[in-house]
Amino acid sequence: MSDYTTTNYRDVDDRNGMHFLRDELNCENMGVTVVECDPGWEGMEHDHEEEGHEEVYLLIEGEATVTVEGDEIELQPGDAIRIAPGASREIHNGDAESRFVLMGAP
Repeated sequence: MSDYTTTNYRDVDDRNGMHFLRDELNCENMGVTVVECDPGWEGMEHDHEEEGHEEVYLLIEGEATVTVEGDEIELQPGDAIRIAPGASREIHNGDAESRFVLMGAP
């Protein structure tokens, strides 16, 4: 295998605004997803306790709120949040489009 792999997230299938890059980049230990959120978009509430994955959400554009274990954290462009594997989380997009980069690993 090569020492590096490249892709453009726009070349990866769009699954409801989510572009999963893990397979395209041949990642072995981490996931990377770009999420393009339309106004009013909400993600699914979930956790990663079974997999032991912590996640980092980095807001690139727009404004959004991430609810973690009932706490609402408002994010502005450039803000990042780390979420422990067992914590429930959900993205709530505001009135404008936003774009996140989500990264997760055990």
